[in-house]
Amino acid sequence: MRTEITARLIKQLSFLEGELDGVAEVRSLSWERYQTDAVQRRNVERLVENIVNSSIDIARIILNAAGLPTPETYGEIVRSIALVPGFDKETSEALSRQVRLRNVISHQYLDIRWSSIRKFIDEAEPHYRKFAGDVQRHLAAHL
Repeated sequence: MRTEITARLIKQLSFLEGELDGVAEVRSLSWERYQTDAVQRRNVERLVENIVNSSIDIARIILNAAGLPTPETYGEIVRSIALVPGFDKETSEALSRQVRLRNVISHQYLDIRWSSIRKFIDEAEPHYRKFAGDVQRHLAAHL
């Protein structure tokens, strides 16, 4: 893998891992606080958006480096990472479902956003941690 691609992957992976550490800080967020505290609402929405966007960016970099086509949609980009050795289909499918949350955050009502964000906080982190580990192993194998 070329040096600049490796550097971009390392930077994106570091960002993703930092954002994942922030999930613990919002784990106790309640519906009431989400509804009434605009700053906390923006923070958690931005955290979710950053995590999802980072996974998309990482998947796109790896697909391009592997010489695979880049699909047209973000969901398909993340799902396609399973085509690269070392990445599994279950994790890529789980991450691809989270891509939809980006649209929910920007286009839906607060109660719909809240239920999606709560589910993300409760369920998504292990999938992103697995993905981050797969990316680390991928980097180690190609250095």
